[in-house]
Amino acid sequence: MQYRDERVERVAKTEKAASPAKAKNKTVVDPPVGNTAMTQRERLTEQLDKGTLECLVCCERVKQTDSVWWCSNCYHVLHLRCIRKWATSSLVEGKWRCPACQNTNEEVPTEYRCMCGAVRSPEYSRGTVSAHTCGKSCRRPRSCPHPCTLLCHPGPCPPCQATISKQCGCGAETRSVLCSSKLPQLCGRECKRTLACGVHKCQRECHEGLCDECSETVTQVCHCPAAKSRSVPCTAETGACATWSCGAACARVLACGAHVCRRVCHPPECAPCPLRPENVHTCPCGNTRIEKGQRKSCTDPIPLCGNICAKPLPCGPDGDKHFCKQLCHEGPCPTCPDKTLLPCRCGHSSREVPCAELPEMANNVLCQKKCNKKLSCGRHRCRTVCCAAQSHRCAVVCGRTLSCQLHRCEEFCHTGHCAPCPRVSFEELRCECGAEVALPPVRCGARAPACSAPCRRERPCRHPPHHSCHTGDCPPCVVLTTKMCHGRHEERKTIPCSQEEFSCGLPCGKPLPCGKHTCVKTCHKGPCDTEKCRQPCAEKRAGCGHACAAPCHVAGGGACPSSSPCRRAVRATCPCSRRTAERTCHENARDYAKLMSTLAATKMQEGGSVDISEVQRPGAMLKTLECDDECRMEARCRQLALALQIRNPDVSAKLAPRYSEHVRATAAREPAFAQQVHDCLTELVQRAKKSKQKTRAHSFPSMNRQKRQFIHELCEHFGCESVAYDAEPNRNVVATADREKSWLPAMSVLEVLAREAGKRRVPGPVLRAPPPATHVPPTATPATSTSRTTGAWATLTSTNAWASRSQPRPAPAEPKIDYFDNPPEN
Repeated sequence: MQYRDERVERVAKTEKAASPAKAKNKTVVDPPVGNTAMTQRERLTEQLDKGTLECLVCCERVKQTDSVWWCSNCYHVLHLRCIRKWATSSLVEGKWRCPACQNTNEEVPTEYRCMCGAVRSPEYSRGTVSAHTCGKSCRRPRSCPHPCTLLCHPGPCPPCQATISKQCGCGAETRSVLCSSKLPQLCGRECKRTLACGVHKCQRECHEGLCDECSETVTQVCHCPAAKSRSVPCTAETGACATWSCGAACARVLACGAHVCRRVCHPPECAPCPLRPENVHTCPCGNTRIEKGQRKSCTDPIPLCGNICAKPLPCGPDGDKHFCKQLCHEGPCPTCPDKTLLPCRCGHSSREVPCAELPEMANNVLCQKKCNKKLSCGRHRCRTVCCAAQSHRCAVVCGRTLSCQLHRCEEFCHTGHCAPCPRVSFEELRCECGAEVALPPVRCGARAPACSAPCRRERPCRHPPHHSCHTGDCPPCVVLTTKMCHGRHEERKTIPCSQEEFSCGLPCGKPLPCGKHTCVKTCHKGPCDTEKCRQPCAEKRAGCGHACAAPCHVAGGGACPSSSPCRRAVRATCPCSRRTAERTCHENARDYAKLMSTLAATKMQEGGSVDISEVQRPGAMLKTLECDDECRMEARCRQLALALQIRNPDVSAKLAPRYSEHVRATAAREPAFAQQVHDCLTELVQRAKKSKQKTRAHSFPSMNRQKRQFIHELCEHFGCESVAYDAEPNRNVVATADREKSWLPAMSVLEVLAREAGKRRVPGPVLRAPPPATHVPPTATPATSTSRTTGAWATLTSTNAWASRSQPRPAPAEPKIDYFDNPPEN
């Protein structure tokens, strides 16, 4: 939209209603204009000084220190960075449109200048000059020769107030008027200015502008002897000339008296006869010169040379034109009987055309090749047959949806983004509640102005809205309410109002039609899956006691299938429990049955009996492997070690913990503290093993650094994690036991110290004990094994002490290595 100065508009209305002044040499002054309304210049100056003007591109306020650009057509002010992005993104064929008035521009703004354009990057000084101005005279050029006399300012310049001398329309009077005055200067006399015809004068009353066309008619006579006449309007061409050319042949008899003039009707005199002897020097073909005196008058025939004419004809290719093949003759040459090779319009091929048809076929020879060049849009291709176009401009309408999402691009198909929608609304755009207003012009598809007032719409849930005014649907209600889960397991008080239902994450638990199982899906919406149950059967097998594990088949009291073997993995061992192997339950039962059959047959042959209770005990069914030579060697070594009372064979080397020197020293110095920490960690691990939770934690009281280090290192032997919290001197340790990863050590640090204090060396050769018969991981060590092992070790220790007192000590010069007392190898 183009803004106009309201003062200029009021002056124009006043001038239109004013009557023409008829006083001579009188100064005409415009009517006074009141300052009841603020002009666009004053409004822009106030908004820029206060920083309240909004940029139409980014909708942000234009600050006093921002670089700006203003449109020379509508004087709208925008950010320089915004208008550069706008112009670059909407550039179409080297042109872009102003976002306010849609005026077309070619140059993209690159620099920030003051409003009059005289100073680059003007500095803003509060209270001294207006924002974005240089503080000097505007000097902006106007339609009149007088520049603007105001200081540099935004918006349009005011009307020129200079006084000039101006003549009336006919030039009879001269008056002093304002330069900006648009009132016509009329004297009321007859105009009497010469019209454009140059003959008649204007008979209208004094007026401004050009006079009307002459309305008179004139009679003209042609140049021919017939002297035809005509009446035509008086113009600059007809008014000064009383004769004209009718276009017919002249037909006057030439001076020779034998020929007539063949020229078009022309003013006299006619030219001399062209057939006079002094005008004809050669034969008609021009190859033979006529001798002087051979022709006496213009009526004598022109002698022919008898040779071929050979005059060049208009046909034939460039550089090799055809020539006349007739004998020397008078008059024009006949039509060429040959053919000319003409290229097609696109130049792809050529075709021979009879020379007689050459004028009609020029630029009309077409081939069948279709042009495949891309059009200017870059999307379509030219499919014209024998195309000769230099620039392939696409003539298809673009039709893509514009950014406003309401209209389609009406320009021809083009490259890049479509230009912004040119449609502009001149109605105010208000927010939903009407508190904020965007003044016109409003671009098509523009969003409503942002409003910070609360939304006034009423929700179906009756909860008050907690968001600002907006367009479109309201966001979901986020007020926390109390609702039940899908499966009716629990009720929560932190569910948003807009959420209809939720899943608690627990198993559904609803009984299935089979009557034996419940739905194992996570709490879900709708009915459970009522198809055939596929869960594994939990009924115990009669032979091994393991679960059936077959798909559910007990609906209606059906029995478990007896043909399917048990696939449960079990760990089979040899009788001494040294060898272990993973195998399925039915394979182990098969081998056990064979073993029992063989044992029963052997006993029956020897006349003995088999103890059924011993055979059917739970642990006997898993001992289906046979002992090898290593098992028998280990048994012999164990018996020898028992006989020599070297060590307790029931304690494996890997069960003896390797405590660090710091742990040993602290336990030796403070045995009560060490025993207390050991008991707390033992209780923590036992509670973790029995708990349904994955981990259990214990917080120790605050203590010094050495004791905390003792707890940290001791937790490693229990498989517990330890973390220190708080700062000194209130720093304490929190130990966490995992149900699956924690264990109990075979010996406490105090028991290890007591064992080391009671050891004695045994003289003589000592055999090294083989590896332990059974490897028991720390996580699988039961709590009862500690007491059993400790008691056995105490018995063996007392026996060794007695044996050491009863035997003489060895000489110190010959020490013997006791392999059984060495620490366990890694």
